[in-house]
Amino acid sequence: MGRTTLKARTIAATIIPLLVVISFSAFAGDTDNDGVDDSIDNCAVVHNPDQADIDEDAIGDACDYCDGNGAYDIDQDNLCDGDDNCPYVANPDQGDGDGDGQGDVCRNNIQQYSRSGVFAGSYEEIGNQIAQTYRDIVIKIGSLFTIGISPQKAQEYYNAIEDIIPDSIKEHMRGMAAGLTEGSPLSYDTAWDMVLVNGLFIEMINHARNTSSLRKELPGCTAFAVSSDAGTFLAHNTDNQKGTEGHNAILYIVPDNGDNAYMHFTSPSFVDVMLGMNEKGIAITYNVGNPNTDPVMGLPPMFMVRHVMEKASSLEESVSCFTDFLDSGNTYGYSGAIFLVVDFKDASMAKIQVRSEKIKVTYAEELKPGVTYIAGTNHYDEDFSDDPDYYYESSWKRYDRLMELLPSFDTYDLDTCWAMLTDHGDGEPNNNTISRDGTVSGTTITNIFTDNGSYYTLGAPHAYLEQYTSPLFAGLCEAIACEQEDDTCAATSLLGAGNPGLAILRRFRDNVIAETSAGRKLIAAYYRYGDQIAATLERHPAVKKAARTMVMAAVPVLEIYVQFPAHREGP
Repeated sequence: MGRTTLKARTIAATIIPLLVVISFSAFAGDTDNDGVDDSIDNCAVVHNPDQADIDEDAIGDACDYCDGNGAYDIDQDNLCDGDDNCPYVANPDQGDGDGDGQGDVCRNNIQQYSRSGVFAGSYEEIGNQIAQTYRDIVIKIGSLFTIGISPQKAQEYYNAIEDIIPDSIKEHMRGMAAGLTEGSPLSYDTAWDMVLVNGLFIEMINHARNTSSLRKELPGCTAFAVSSDAGTFLAHNTDNQKGTEGHNAILYIVPDNGDNAYMHFTSPSFVDVMLGMNEKGIAITYNVGNPNTDPVMGLPPMFMVRHVMEKASSLEESVSCFTDFLDSGNTYGYSGAIFLVVDFKDASMAKIQVRSEKIKVTYAEELKPGVTYIAGTNHYDEDFSDDPDYYYESSWKRYDRLMELLPSFDTYDLDTCWAMLTDHGDGEPNNNTISRDGTVSGTTITNIFTDNGSYYTLGAPHAYLEQYTSPLFAGLCEAIACEQEDDTCAATSLLGAGNPGLAILRRFRDNVIAETSAGRKLIAAYYRYGDQIAATLERHPAVKKAARTMVMAAVPVLEIYVQFPAHREGP
């Protein structure tokens, strides 16, 4: 029964968003022009008139990227999703301690952690690496979105705004298309169509949402930032269709052209940034902004967020990126947006509200003596809205609840932020509470950005913390800033910034450990948990001292090993 329930939930997580997409199309049609209607086509986005299905899993061979039950292996644990008791978190051992049919890393259908990866080089190389690393996700999302938005329409939109799209995004998209063709039967043209639809889907589907009654019913997000003597925090609950958290990853982007390195939380199929932080301490969150009732074609606002991550090193520069774009005679697109931006270097913060041809910037307000804040849900300020009769109940009620919670604390620290983000109506989470857990939609990821990264949970945060006790932490640390000897990293914290042993450890990592598949997985695990290791060492000085002694003793041996490769045994 447990396995059956899991499969049903997995199918629902895919079908429900699909139904939402299809609701914007009058009829499915024949996307791949193979003479088979999409409603019965076993591979609706690739031309396959023979409908061949050698493994008889109802997925045509032309779309089947996994030899088993299901088209994909999303978590890359060598188990097709239909045979995997936790399809979004790698668990090749299929551990299921309580025998409920759900893997131990996704108990009660709550994913324990998100995948992460470091991608470096030119933007085209970065796009290629992401596509190869997360191929199944990119293809799955591209196949799903293509049924709702045709590649032809997406190409028309792209052509219309190509001149104002940052070069980094265009290069990334070209790299992704090339990367998708590696090890798959996709042609470059088909891969480009998927990348194009993925990149512009939110922008184009928002046109339908903003011009229909559906704009009042879709899920939204809750965001706030607070700063006091206890620290500065940027907090955000992302609401979406349930199950979509399984398609997310933490991407660390390290460009080689001098742009800022940054981290962001997103589906690898997207090329924009919604939740991110760069190495200069600039963090930003995105909420859908309503209403944008008279939208025009233009730059998707989340493309500008990526530009901010790449270029900005202060709050002033971040704001200028948004305002200068409009001042130059350009327009933003269909997606109305509300951004909160924090510069952790000086605790300054701003709220940026964007419509196609308008922008409003406000700065931190005093909540009480010594405490400043900004906040937002999904409706524009009254003096910025273009529809005085607009009312989105969930947005207003979540904002009202946030305004009740914010002044009710004496201390504004990490625990305070979690207390607000996990608010769920005395155990009855609904569309009007901060931590939402509805039937179809709800909170899918929660972030609290600090000065060196982000704490996060998946699914409704109150439910995640009940299941797994504490949030996870993803830092700029090992993946990005350690290359610049940031003293928050585990190795740097242990040995001290500037210690020559750090260079030896990195050479051993890059030239020895990274040469094997098992070693690369070990490095990935270190990236994921490095900040938590550093924090643990700081809390336990005796353990830190003992660990430092052992590492320092090992450094001379590792140095010889790196310098003289003939001393190595095995691969």
